[in-house]
Amino acid sequence: MGGIHDDQPDAESKPLHILIAGAGIGGLTAAIALRQQGHHVEIFEQSKLSQETGAAIHLATNCNGLLRRLGFMAEDIGGVECTNVVEYLPHNGQVKYQVPVKKLGASLWAHPWYLVHRAHLHTALWEMAVNPDGKGPPAKLHLATRVQRIDAANGTIVLTDGTEFQGDLVIGADGVHSKTRASISGGDLKAFDSGKSAFRFMVPTQKLESDPKTAPLVKPGALSMWIGDDRRVIMYPCMNNTMMNFVLIHPSVESQADVGDEAGWQQTGSKDRMLAIYQSFHESVRAVIEKAEEDIKVWKLLDMDKMPTFVHERLGLLGDAAHPFLPHQGQGGGQAIEDAIALATLLPLGTSRQDIPERLSLYNECRYERSHKIQDFTRTAGKDAAELAAEGKKLDMMEYQKYNFGHDAYDFARGKLRALLNSKEKTLRFRSPLGFGASPGPRRPLGMSNIPLLQQANLETFQTLFVRFKSSRTYLENLLPPNFAFTRPGTLATASISCTTLDGMAWLARGGYSHCGLYIHGIYFTQHDGSKVYGSYLAVLFENSADPIITGRDELGMPKIYCDIDAGIVGNNASVSLAWRGTRFCQFNISGLATPEPTSSPPEPAPQTPPSPPPESGHFWHRYIPSVGEPGNADADYIVFNPHSDSSTQGDATSTTTLASKNASLAFDKGNWKTLPTLYHVATGLSEMPIYGIEEARFVKGVGVDDFSGARRIE
Repeated sequence: MGGIHDDQPDAESKPLHILIAGAGIGGLTAAIALRQQGHHVEIFEQSKLSQETGAAIHLATNCNGLLRRLGFMAEDIGGVECTNVVEYLPHNGQVKYQVPVKKLGASLWAHPWYLVHRAHLHTALWEMAVNPDGKGPPAKLHLATRVQRIDAANGTIVLTDGTEFQGDLVIGADGVHSKTRASISGGDLKAFDSGKSAFRFMVPTQKLESDPKTAPLVKPGALSMWIGDDRRVIMYPCMNNTMMNFVLIHPSVESQADVGDEAGWQQTGSKDRMLAIYQSFHESVRAVIEKAEEDIKVWKLLDMDKMPTFVHERLGLLGDAAHPFLPHQGQGGGQAIEDAIALATLLPLGTSRQDIPERLSLYNECRYERSHKIQDFTRTAGKDAAELAAEGKKLDMMEYQKYNFGHDAYDFARGKLRALLNSKEKTLRFRSPLGFGASPGPRRPLGMSNIPLLQQANLETFQTLFVRFKSSRTYLENLLPPNFAFTRPGTLATASISCTTLDGMAWLARGGYSHCGLYIHGIYFTQHDGSKVYGSYLAVLFENSADPIITGRDELGMPKIYCDIDAGIVGNNASVSLAWRGTRFCQFNISGLATPEPTSSPPEPAPQTPPSPPPESGHFWHRYIPSVGEPGNADADYIVFNPHSDSSTQGDATSTTTLASKNASLAFDKGNWKTLPTLYHVATGLSEMPIYGIEEARFVKGVGVDDFSGARRIE
């Protein structure tokens, strides 16, 4: 079972030192998730972990799936899958409704809803946090240590004995009576009595099954409820259906004599008083209550005003420290687990100390609205019928469940983190499909932090064969978009076919590919202000690999088309063949390649010869993206220019070998629509191009490959 992040961290990534106040379910879940990512975690718990309450807890689908991601399986500790929800009428015991939640949820929720013993869950999480055999460094647990205050600016915990511990981050998971909460401006809030209290106890299932009055109530996997006007009984199994957990919610004033002003999980209640409070309920319910042991527990259900934020500087709160929950939807523990996983997800290995305030702010964005919305749902779900009527509210538990269950805190936080990192990295390139984030490519291979260094360590290489020839200027003009013109008069113009094979490409895991393009030379583009840009125009570029075709078309707008390319040199002869599934449509050959003679100074031009045009300073091409559903219209239609020399390019090409020849031939075959169904229009155009003579042919071999980072839109 994988952990929170399975990404390969950078070799130099350093773990954070994280201090967690509180070893409850939320704090331990955070410790597990953070250790699995490689961080160093210390937990400070005021108890000795020997008094965890003997009650049960819901692991609904929204939190059970998160624990499974950590490697925890509720089945392994006797968890019972919730199969049905049944409500009985409290005074006659008849079934009001029954919902087969397992059957309905099978097509809706990714993970099952489990009911587990709280103490067993707590013990399992504790062991996962500190076990030295687990993934990542084990958490260090400090027991019987009380936190006095937090220095949020420095990430420091100060204990009641004056001992200080400093980390990169403090997580306040110290429950409803949190000490860490006060370190957030506006967070010095006290929990208050919601007006309801709850008796809680457990009864062996066998004890219920042996009594004819209570046996019909025992349904494996069923969560059963009896809801009266201002009190209710909830019953559900745990421990492999061998124990039944009970929660009896009632007006606090009726058990005030037992609780007094105290508010805790371990207050002892009166069984006789509990029987009196539920004397109006059906005899089967009273028979269940009779089976409770004398040491039943009662606690006030506490609520709290909304925190202004869950975070401040290097402090983040989770669970009841941030948002105490009433028990009416069984989401208190689930929301603490969601908090823990979301926070851990936003802090993968490699997060720096400087990143923490920003990541905590993102955590607050992930959790603040959702946790408070479920908190409000829970308050509404706990209201009596008269209260709902007076407030004009309607209880819609199915809608609440859709919202509660229909969320994955890990996936949500992971998406938020990806969006944040993408917004900060300006070199990332995005193209469809966008949902998976930025796409790798020659200008930004993902996962490679320093491309120039990689290119220097393992040089990228190229081999180019090209033939430069004379053709009809009028024919070539037909291939040019508006605002282009030739620099020289006459009916002759120059073009070239250039085929390059690349190898050792960093962005292709040291692989390579070939491309072959038709270039029109000696042209210029006139901009709106009348200025001219000189260069050559790329009419079409064939490539034999899908990846560079996609990156080149999407990111640069290059006119790339797929075909098979076979290029090679034997001795002093070379050949290039372009084909589509065995049908060849272009062939050029070069013979007699040799080291070129040193060039001499060009002769002075004759008196009547037109002046030489400015040199070509780069390549043009036409970016055109058709509109969907609107034939003839374009979403993008403009000229792109890539300068020959630009400081933004990575890796200038340097030739190591150059051979030249005057002996070359070019041949094009247009084929037909059956043999070249996707290229026939291009092959036909090439076959119609006049060849009026070969000017030169060359073979150039070298290192360094331009990634076209300097390409820019012209107007």
